[in-house]
Amino acid sequence: MDNMDKVTQYKAEDIFFDDPNDPNKKIMKIPDEILKKKGWKEGTKVKVSVGDQGTVIIEEVKDETEQESTG
Repeated sequence: MDNMDKVTQYKAEDIFFDDPNDPNKKIMKIPDEILKKKGWKEGTKVKVSVGDQGTVIIEEVKDETEQESTG
C-alpha cells in the first residue's frame, strides 16, 4: 500500500463542529467514507493525534488480547 492509500484530506470546517453543550469545545465527525473504508462503526475505539504539520491522525486502538494474537 502506498502513502496515497493512507492519506485523505478534508477541510477542517467539514469535520469539526461547535459542541452545542460547551462553546469552548469542538466535535470531530469522522467522515462516513473513512468509517466505511476502515470498517469502523459506533463503539470502535480510536486514537486521535496531531502530526507535526498539523495533520490529524486517526488510528484504531486494538485491545491487548487482539494485539497479542496478531503481534
